[in-house]
Amino acid sequence: MKIPHKWQVFDVPVEVSSKDEERLAPYLIGWMRLAALLAGISEPDLMRLVLMELCGKQRRKIIDRLLMRLGRVQRRRIEGRISRVLAR
Repeated sequence: MKIPHKWQVFDVPVEVSSKDEERLAPYLIGWMRLAALLAGISEPDLMRLVLMELCGKQRRKIIDRLLMRLGRVQRRRIEGRISRVLAR
């Protein structure tokens, strides 16, 4: 999937392959389906979902919820690094 340059909203450009799109697109049907996926999703997949929604229906509520989840995942990753630094 080709992401237009103006929709590359993250600091590092994110690529969405056709396999990623095929795997993740069914979850963007609605929030209830998406909520089931978000329990154990990775940070790159969250970024892909945000871009896919931007290229698709552009539902603000879905984008907001994906960004909230992305913030939690990033915060957990950073807190893990901090705890390793403080443990030394």
